[in-house]
Amino acid sequence: MSLRGRHNSAGTLVEAASFLVVRLGVNYFALPATGVRGVLTQEETGHEEAVTAAGTVYQPVDLAQRLSVVAKLCGPERRTVLYSTGHSQGAIGVEQVVGLIDIERKDCLPLPSQFQKDERDWFGGMLLHQDQLVLILNLSWVLGELSGVASVPVRLAEQLVEATPASVGGAC
Repeated sequence: MSLRGRHNSAGTLVEAASFLVVRLGVNYFALPATGVRGVLTQEETGHEEAVTAAGTVYQPVDLAQRLSVVAKLCGPERRTVLYSTGHSQGAIGVEQVVGLIDIERKDCLPLPSQFQKDERDWFGGMLLHQDQLVLILNLSWVLGELSGVASVPVRLAEQLVEATPASVGGAC
């Protein structure tokens, strides 16, 4: 299997996308797996502002604050995801790492039509995993690469997603 696709039993190529699914509070988010450089426990990160791993400095990213989500980042499941876009690196604190998943690209859902403004920069789409709605994060926004970076009220985003049936299509 490769990161871009996998072969099914019939020998045809199936386009796949890989994501690291994380939880903050009651919300689930997906980070494209291509940028994940590591997952650290609280003991491994220590209490420093930035995390240095393999000679790279990862600046702290308060994703819960950026998304206006209430999260307990002091529990035993807390992890720090080291992420790089190539331009920026961030140490993203999450309440729990749910796991690494591979899904067929056809199972990625675009954002509903109500998402018409800045939220199109925040999220790249959505998917379903273990009966949970998972929003696919735009890591350029998360790491502050996009101009005009602003916080998003996730409760509003959840209401918009629940109100609109999504069409199946390529959001990842």
